[in-house]
Amino acid sequence: MLSIALPVRRLTRNDPLMSQGIQPSPNRSTHFLFEHKVFTVDGCRFVWSKSSDEPVMRFMLGKVQAEVALDKICNEFKIDPKSFDGQLIDMVAKGLKYVREIRPGDTIPNELIDGSASWRVDERHFMIAKGRLTVQMVTWLTGGETVVSSPEQLEQVLEDPVTKGRVREAFKMIANKLSLTGNAEEQVETRIDALAKELSYIEALRERSSKLGKVRVGLEEASRIYKNERNLKEEIVRMQTLSLPPITDLEQRFAQVDAQTGEILSMLAKFDKNISYIREMRDDLHQTLLPWDEVLEDWEGNAAEKSQAFEAVLKKTYQFLARNYSQAKHWRLAARRAP
Repeated sequence: MLSIALPVRRLTRNDPLMSQGIQPSPNRSTHFLFEHKVFTVDGCRFVWSKSSDEPVMRFMLGKVQAEVALDKICNEFKIDPKSFDGQLIDMVAKGLKYVREIRPGDTIPNELIDGSASWRVDERHFMIAKGRLTVQMVTWLTGGETVVSSPEQLEQVLEDPVTKGRVREAFKMIANKLSLTGNAEEQVETRIDALAKELSYIEALRERSSKLGKVRVGLEEASRIYKNERNLKEEIVRMQTLSLPPITDLEQRFAQVDAQTGEILSMLAKFDKNISYIREMRDDLHQTLLPWDEVLEDWEGNAAEKSQAFEAVLKKTYQFLARNYSQAKHWRLAARRAP
């Protein structure tokens, strides 16, 4: 993260500048504000190159698109690596783990500033996370924990009058167990809401990862449809082999998060450490799912039937899997040490 000391004027709602409709200008601690003129060239943007498997800067030279590897920019354009621009270039490399493209002037991803997510979730994801925590909290009263992820199950349990009646009782008992002082029950409720906010990103990623099931089922259908076409059938079998480890790995990661966040008392007792753990797993899952966006839209928009369109999807998927998930790569479960 950049460490830049800048004079900051904090604006309030009644500040004269705000009343004039003037917004505070972005600064270099929160935005990619470069000084060197090379970053003003037409079409300048930073992406992860599929061909060279590294972050690059792309721009237009006339009608030709050019690119320079990020780690070569300082040398190519005489930029001091310790300068503001040099530090921002390093920040770009880190930022591309969280977003697919960065342009000069863009906001630095929140993950690099304060650890929060730079992407949004829907209200339903928060409600699922809040419901799951509520179920854990209430069932904890009976001496056992129940980890529930299914939205349907959550809805049934949360509508139970007994569940609603035990929520306040759970707050009191947990506050007592944690030896909280002051407005202890309110503190427990605040922590539950904060955990739900962080876990809502896990729920959104869980929903997104479920789309990989369409790829798995689609390949099974393709194997049946093209069973008499030897070359294509061999490619489909190869795709099934290549896709199995990453999809299984993702399933295991979600299972790991569920297991580590399944004990409500421990979650609340080690609150700060668990927030950090959830954010680390959130970023791991997000970065793992990000490359799949390249093919998921194609699978969503094409039926698994014998056609040129479907064969084009299969070809693109084969190239994607071979490039990103060849068996030469070492596969591991992303095991984050629990707090």
